[in-house]
Amino acid sequence: MSTENVDPPLAPDMVKAVEKMAEIAAEQGLGGRREEMSPAEGRARMEAERAWWNDDLPAVAKSVDTAVDSDHGRVPVRLIYPTDAANPPVLIYLHGGGWVMGSLQTHHRAMRYLALASGAVVVAVDYALSPEARFPVALEQSLAVIDHVRNDGADWGLDPARVALGGDSAGANLAAAAALRLRDSGASDLAALLLFYGVFDCDFETASYRQFADGRYGLSREMMEIFFDHYVGPDGARDDPGVAVLANDLAGLPPTHVYA
Repeated sequence: MSTENVDPPLAPDMVKAVEKMAEIAAEQGLGGRREEMSPAEGRARMEAERAWWNDDLPAVAKSVDTAVDSDHGRVPVRLIYPTDAANPPVLIYLHGGGWVMGSLQTHHRAMRYLALASGAVVVAVDYALSPEARFPVALEQSLAVIDHVRNDGADWGLDPARVALGGDSAGANLAAAAALRLRDSGASDLAALLLFYGVFDCDFETASYRQFADGRYGLSREMMEIFFDHYVGPDGARDDPGVAVLANDLAGLPPTHVYA
């Protein structure tokens, strides 16, 4: 039996989270259709909606903010050490937000949980956002951070031989695209890919896009098209293999765990 038109139930905690974020947005005058917001307004709303996520953070050994050089300027990163263990493995993480929104703060709680659950130091990357910095800036900044960790991670007390790469939504897109670039350059020795509900194609006629086009779970098809236009530009190639990663031959990627 087809389930294309059957909405999956939301977990009770997710229902509460969605309601809480809508309440915060309304209280701060940041409500309304996201599709009609400027990038700056969308960013302010996301930061406000998620600020409460950082209340009562789980304890970690330390959190350090620093930056890495790239061809597109300095890239802020946050290192989250779950313990004081020597030479820990690394998870480089790229946040979601449609390439337009999101920051080290919007995903800070999740980064702490990932560090504590994995035992790895999470290196969260604050890549440049679109439309001010369009493709491939964020991708190349992410590659610069990966390169720095692999070559100089020991300076941060990390094991550069055990590096995984992850991300959610647009961040999962960047992670997959970066892994493909590394594979094609012959430098693909990543330990793993960890991809949460990623954007891997630019086809807006899939079953899920048709079913959830109205954005009743927080993200509409119209909003995704806006994100793509901001990322590649109105005349950019959405189907560039660095954007539509499923257009690539995926052979030779590291072990990959995909969370849909």
